[in-house]
Amino acid sequence: MTVEDLTLAGGTHAGIDSIIEVVAGDRSARFAVQAKSRAPYPHELERLQQSWHELAARGHPLIVAPFISESLGSILTRDGWSWADTQGNFDLRAPGLLLRQRRTGTPPAPKRKTLPRGSGSFAVIRTLVGTSGKEDEEPGATALAAQAGVSQPRASQILRHLHELELVDRSGHGRWEPRREALLDRFLAEYSGPGGSEQYYYSLGSPVDVAVRAGQASTPGRPIVASADVGPDLILPWRRPSLVILYAKHVIDPSGLGLTQAQGSHDANVIMRTPKDRSVFPTPALVAQVQGSDVPLADPIQQIWDLQELGGADRIEAAGRLRQWLLERP
Repeated sequence: MTVEDLTLAGGTHAGIDSIIEVVAGDRSARFAVQAKSRAPYPHELERLQQSWHELAARGHPLIVAPFISESLGSILTRDGWSWADTQGNFDLRAPGLLLRQRRTGTPPAPKRKTLPRGSGSFAVIRTLVGTSGKEDEEPGATALAAQAGVSQPRASQILRHLHELELVDRSGHGRWEPRREALLDRFLAEYSGPGGSEQYYYSLGSPVDVAVRAGQASTPGRPIVASADVGPDLILPWRRPSLVILYAKHVIDPSGLGLTQAQGSHDANVIMRTPKDRSVFPTPALVAQVQGSDVPLADPIQQIWDLQELGGADRIEAAGRLRQWLLERP
């Protein structure tokens, strides 16, 4: 197989980064390439359709990003895109030509210094991402410390660390401006999970019913919060939830929620976690209303992470929509 760059000879139009000719044996195809600094989220693909038509006028549309997961690759292929990433994964399609390769299913580890670790650091990061982005609401270290539940010196230390990573900027008068999208994506890429213990259960009632009962049992001192699938569906309805992840600060009696022990994850529709990372419990509380009852929800970033970890094209799409909601909400 050979690849020839025709960009200089053919020139480029707006939105087209390069034109390449791929030759494999007696087959060849021309691709119009659009490069991305990150992989698109599934909910963004609809907005990319205009780009697809512009690219198709010059060649077969090909999107390139640093890393494209197996689930996203399937969605791109379904929507008529060829794709490739810098990790050696690709799926190139044209009449009479099909070239596919999957070298790795995991994103590359960041080369720069990693994010600060621990529940306190995670709470600060979650709080920064959750700010509105308005100048008059840019947090200072003292206010950030109070909301995240850490000391003011610790908050200042975390902010300096994030500043070194170019994820927050000083905006004067002791305030900090987070680069919310970059900070969110970096957190999702590096977060290793909530830790703690995990048990699997089965309920004859729906996951939503379980979340309602958990909300009724939840108290400020002993909170129980719902994450995927139920939490994201209560924020942005997307499909009938088939599972619910519950986070509890203390061990609870599953029989009080109508749960029975499952043999494993394969036959469970309820996952109960007592997390080591306490930042999954948002401050202030995030609450949805269902059937006249309050259902406390996990931190939105945790819900996005859980959707991605559970996997499946529809959950990945829901994660993208929840990400957009988080970054755009007032």
